[in-house]
Amino acid sequence: MIELILTSFPLLFRIAYLRFRHKAITVYNVHRAVFVWFLLFLALVFTIEYYHPESDSGIVPFRIVPIVAENGGTVTSLHVKAGQQIKPGDLLFTVDDSSEVAAVAVAKSRVDEAQEKVAVANSEVLETQFAVDTAQAKLDEANIQLSNQEQLRDDNSPAFAGDRYLRALDEQKQRTAELFQAQAKLATSKLQAEKLAPAERATAEASLQQAQVELEKTRISAPISGRVEQLTLNVGDRAAQIAVNPAMVIVPDRADDNPAEIVAGFTQVNRSVLHVGMPAEVACESNINNGMQNSVLPARVGRIQDSIATGQVVPTGKLIQPSDRRGKGDVVVHLRLEYPEQQSLLVDGSRCLVQAYTTRISGRLSGTTMGDIIEAWAMEKAIIMRMKVWVMLATGAGLGGAG
Repeated sequence: MIELILTSFPLLFRIAYLRFRHKAITVYNVHRAVFVWFLLFLALVFTIEYYHPESDSGIVPFRIVPIVAENGGTVTSLHVKAGQQIKPGDLLFTVDDSSEVAAVAVAKSRVDEAQEKVAVANSEVLETQFAVDTAQAKLDEANIQLSNQEQLRDDNSPAFAGDRYLRALDEQKQRTAELFQAQAKLATSKLQAEKLAPAERATAEASLQQAQVELEKTRISAPISGRVEQLTLNVGDRAAQIAVNPAMVIVPDRADDNPAEIVAGFTQVNRSVLHVGMPAEVACESNINNGMQNSVLPARVGRIQDSIATGQVVPTGKLIQPSDRRGKGDVVVHLRLEYPEQQSLLVDGSRCLVQAYTTRISGRLSGTTMGDIIEAWAMEKAIIMRMKVWVMLATGAGLGGAG
C-alpha cells in the first residue's frame, strides 16, 4: 500500500496538469501516467523485496536418537516412562537373557577347566623335572661304573672282567637314553605349562568376556542425556533391532556451546544479498500470542550453507540428468537469536517466518540516497512482518478453517 502511494506521483501530476488545462480526465489522457506508475511500483517492490528477503520455510531443527535393542528378544522390564529426563548410563529396559546367562555359565566353566589344566601342567613340569634329575643321577652312577671298568682294563688288573665292562657299557647307554627321554618330556611339559595351557585359558576368558558382552546387550542403557519420547514399548513386547521401528526416541539435551538455531530456505537469487552477520527477525508459530510479547525475536545470520541440496549426487543404477531434479533448491541459512536469554522461547520443530534486513548496500547503489532509502525501508518490512504475525495468530487460533 505504501509503495502504491509513493509511486502514484506521475498520475497525480498528470491529473493536476489536465485540471490546470481544463481538459477532461479520461482513461486515454492518463494511460501513460498509469503505466509509468505501474512500472515505478514494480521497480520499488522488486528492489525492496530483493534487498530485504523473507522466508516462510524456517524451522527450529533438533536431533533425535532412536533406541533399539542390539539383541532382539522379549521385553522383561521397563525402567523409564515417556517424558522422563535421563542421563548417560541410565537403564531403559531389558530383554530376555536366559540364553545369554546360560552362555556365560558355560564360558565360566570353560575358564575354570582351563585354569585347572594350567595347574595340572605346572604339576607335570615338577614331576618331569624330578624324573630328569633321577635319570641324571642314574646316568652319573652308570658313568662311574663304566669309568671303573675302563680303569681296570687299562691297568690290566686281574679284577677286570669283560662281561662286567659290557654290562656297565650297556647300563650307561640305557641311562643316557632314559635321560634324553625325561628331558623331552620336561620340554613338552614346559611347553604345555608356559604356552598351550595359558593360551587355552586366555581363549576361555575371551569367550567369557564375549558372553558377558552379549549378556550386557540385553540391558539397554541410555547413550546420552535427554528426554524420552514416543515410548511404544511394553513388557512382553518383542524388541526390534532396526532403527526404523525403535522402542523409544530420545531427544538429546542441547549443549551450552550449541544453542538452538533457526534454519530457513531462501531463493537462490537472494544468495548475493545474504551474508553472515545480517540482521533478521524471526516469528515462530509456537511463540505467537495475542499480546505480541516475545512473538518476533531479533536474530542474525550465523552461517550460510555453501551448497544447494538439489545438486547432490549419490551412486545409483542409472545416469543422472539435471531435468530429473524437479525442485529448484534453496539457499539454506542458519540464524541464531541475538539475545541468548531468548533461547528458551524456541520450541524444537517449530515453523518460523524469517525476515532479513539489508544493512549494507553494494554495487551502484552503495553510498547513494536510493541506497539509504532502501536500507530505511526495512521499517516497512518489519511492520508488514508483524501484520503477517497477526494473520498467523488469527488463523492459528482457528479462524479461516485452521486449528
